[in-house]
Amino acid sequence: MTQREAVLDATRREVVLDVRDLTVSFTGPRGTVTAAEGVSFDLARGEVLGLVGESGSGKSTVGLAAMGLHDPARTTVRGTVEVGGTAVVGASEAELKALRGGRIAMVFQDALASLSPFHTVGDQLAEAYRLHHRGAGRGQVRARVVEMLERVGIAAARARDYPHQFSGGMRQRVMIAMALINHPDVLIADEPTTALDARVQRQVLDVLAELQREFGTAVVLVTHDVDMVAAATDRMLVMRHGHVVEAGPTHRLLTEAEHPYTRALIGAAPSLDTVPGTRLPTVDDPEPEARTNARVWGAADGPRVTGAAAGSRVTGAPVGPHATGAPVEPLAEVADLHVEFGSGRSLLGRRRPGTHAVRGVSLSVAEGETLGLVGESGSGKSTTARVLAGLRKPTGGTVRFDGRDISRAAEDTALRRTLSREVQLVFQDPYASLNPRRTVEEIVTTPLRVHTDMSRAERRERAAELLEQVGLDTAHLPRYPHEFSGGQRQRIGIARALAPRPRLIIADEPVSALDVSVQAQVLNLLMDLRDELGLSLLFVSHDLAVVRHLCDRIAVMRHGEIVETGTRDDVFDNPQELYTKELLAARL
Repeated sequence: MTQREAVLDATRREVVLDVRDLTVSFTGPRGTVTAAEGVSFDLARGEVLGLVGESGSGKSTVGLAAMGLHDPARTTVRGTVEVGGTAVVGASEAELKALRGGRIAMVFQDALASLSPFHTVGDQLAEAYRLHHRGAGRGQVRARVVEMLERVGIAAARARDYPHQFSGGMRQRVMIAMALINHPDVLIADEPTTALDARVQRQVLDVLAELQREFGTAVVLVTHDVDMVAAATDRMLVMRHGHVVEAGPTHRLLTEAEHPYTRALIGAAPSLDTVPGTRLPTVDDPEPEARTNARVWGAADGPRVTGAAAGSRVTGAPVGPHATGAPVEPLAEVADLHVEFGSGRSLLGRRRPGTHAVRGVSLSVAEGETLGLVGESGSGKSTTARVLAGLRKPTGGTVRFDGRDISRAAEDTALRRTLSREVQLVFQDPYASLNPRRTVEEIVTTPLRVHTDMSRAERRERAAELLEQVGLDTAHLPRYPHEFSGGQRQRIGIARALAPRPRLIIADEPVSALDVSVQAQVLNLLMDLRDELGLSLLFVSHDLAVVRHLCDRIAVMRHGEIVETGTRDDVFDNPQELYTKELLAARL
């Protein structure tokens, strides 16, 4: 038994959150839907519980029920939820207001949407404190606000700033400060780092852990990220389709999980040590590949992953056109690329300087190669990709595809149309990138209507062929995007990109919005299509493990510049730049 387990065991009887047989149902136009059924668990002071599952599993529903936040007009909540012995289910609004923020608090996923854009962060923290300390004087309130901001690493002077003036990570720190300002017994953190880059994720989790230890707050960490659960929790509760499928100490479940779904979640996300290019296990068929990519987890220091056996690191042999070391002719390339936003002339004719999004970038993608473009938000990687796709005009430098200058494609309609047949994009958001008013058939055949003289019957035949190629049924052709899951919508986007038989596909964060098992399905599909069709692929991502699993070469961007480039094994096994090392160290 570790020291931390011994402490928890000694305080086990001080239960601060007790959930028993919780069932939550929503009533809507199509009837009643049960989002969570028969969920039971308890939480001791100072304990961290990971509530794990994919979208639609019911985990966020449980978190909201613990706060008493469900709308009683359309929600039925049965069972019991007690915070320090005080009932939540059936409590009046006045009783719930006394509990929320005082005894139990919540940190939401989208910090910007959760903060008022019309009030300074200092005023919002002060309001959260005053609600539970009615007699506090102005000086006391200000001292408490400053103390909490400084605890989460934010200078006191920034209390006068508004949420839009903070980065995503800083806004999440503000949310943590607000949630803990009254030293609650229980904190519910609902996907608190999902939208953040790896380094910022690590910073936010470190702040949360430090304050949790200091205040003795019990934490429910709601997430689909198994690596996060491994790094931060004592116990985990795995949910699927509204039910708890497995529960127990985190280390035991990570090493000896009994339920196939738990094992699939653990194996689905690639790690920095997963064998590159191997098929990832999915929820539908987890067992064979879960054994191939077995994970080994340390009891005290978080996750460890191996390719074949504990203690050994296995890397795939170099692949792609650069594997032999011979000179390779580029298919697409940018040289000394500069992109500036917002520059121009003022009304008086003076030059107005802009923001440099890309500075002097040079990179290339060879025929049949997969290049990973890695960097944090704001690094310039998506801007570079859009220039290569002919969607944004460069401020300086050259852009070439198959030897042709395509620098003017963004403003030359004819050139852009010609280029779009050979260069297609797959976008991050699989819903926003599909027209909700068009059927799957219309969406997939749009490039064919633009670039070919195929008849309608021929286009339909090609669409059916493409759906089968991406693992969907031809019966889906007359349906609309809202009738599909996120992973299915991303497959539709890939089918559309493949329609004109392009030579290069630019995939811009194509799996970052997906759950881990759906991400595995899409990554497996991209690897299959690349190998079968001989595609070149520019894969843009901030997820180093995904990039390592898929790509032949890596280019690392920071502040609009390429700071390091090389083969997959060179960059990951022997990084030369401090920034690359920091990115690798930040991975959970």
